[in-house]
Amino acid sequence: MNITVYLGSHAGNNPAYTTYAYQLGAWIAQNGHTLIYGGSRTGLMGTLADGALSQGGRVIGIEPQSFVDQEYQHDGLTELIVTGDMLERKEKMLAMGDLFLAFPGGLGTLEEMSEAMDQIKLGFVKGRFAFLDFEGYYQPLKAYFQHMADEGFLDADFVKAIPFLPSLAALTAFTLGRELPQPGETWRHFKNRLYRILDIATDAETGESYVVYKTLYGEYRDFIRPLSMFLSEVDHEKYPDVKQKWRFEKTAGLCSWNPAVSQQYMKKESSQ
Repeated sequence: MNITVYLGSHAGNNPAYTTYAYQLGAWIAQNGHTLIYGGSRTGLMGTLADGALSQGGRVIGIEPQSFVDQEYQHDGLTELIVTGDMLERKEKMLAMGDLFLAFPGGLGTLEEMSEAMDQIKLGFVKGRFAFLDFEGYYQPLKAYFQHMADEGFLDADFVKAIPFLPSLAALTAFTLGRELPQPGETWRHFKNRLYRILDIATDAETGESYVVYKTLYGEYRDFIRPLSMFLSEVDHEKYPDVKQKWRFEKTAGLCSWNPAVSQQYMKKESSQ
């Protein structure tokens, strides 16, 4: 999948954004996606590209000639596409993307993401979009979208459905079309064994997300698995008789199928 990312050409005042940008680039590469971005080496843009390249990812930069003349381009990219102007750059970034992400940035980020949203909403561009709401950066914009809806300028259902993703774990679930597991929830494996979600952990260097969960049977062992694997589909060629679509699916309630096991588990939890 081609992932177009709009983000700042400056680093911003919060050093966390630089960390997140590098992790996002690494995440895109590790998950086998191609990064499409504005092509610059400066600020968060350069950090994003470096993160993807560090994991052997494919990175395509799209840079207008005027910026190349000023030597803003990143020289280590897989491919650099030079356009005649900014308009052509935006058109190519839209045409090449399958998923459009807004990382923290400024006016250019807002302009490009607004156009992507509008084009997708009108059906002129196929794909999905989401805001990467790291550190709550886009919460004021989320409130403004709601204000637009309240004033009758945006459809309320459209605004409600706009994804604001606070973490790479949430992004992983979003790209897979799944709900992100939450601590305390019970999920059923396709072999009908139940597990309790304990936590979602993220590798600080690569941005890879993991699910930490506990068995609700036997000796109550803890497991940690990559989130992408946890949320993947059942291999129905290997298990042709399994009707469940997903490897793990969320259930309603804690071990409602076996109260005895539930009570044993709850006692064990309370004693720790």
